[in-house]
Amino acid sequence: MVDRYLVDNVTLSRMTAEQRASPFMRNRCRIPEEILYEARGLPDIELLKPLIYPITTTVLENVKVVLATIKAGDKVVDLYRNEGNGDVMLLATALTEMAVTAEQLFGDRWIIATADKGLTSKAVELGVLTCTSDQFIELV
Repeated sequence: MVDRYLVDNVTLSRMTAEQRASPFMRNRCRIPEEILYEARGLPDIELLKPLIYPITTTVLENVKVVLATIKAGDKVVDLYRNEGNGDVMLLATALTEMAVTAEQLFGDRWIIATADKGLTSKAVELGVLTCTSDQFIELV
């Protein structure tokens, strides 16, 4: 089993350009398409594009699963301020990969690297593993 990471924009923004270009990032990390869009202001965004995790129909099905768990007061998505789109995509992508892993004898373990407390709280509720940005950056 290999630990693989889905990297949040907050985490990406805290990393150095060298860390974002590291072999660890290339070999063990993916960035959901929505997160890459949020990170478009990074000076090395072109180097991150090969790490894109595309939005698939399965991911979109899992968006429905995530959104069905949102309650008033959850700090994951705020439609009025257009915030939280990336968080939902991170969770949906993690659920997608967890379903793939469940079908494998020695599947990978997917972990969301984030400093977002609302996202982390929802991930715990959905059974998705997380690590903090600082823990992730130490690994890189």
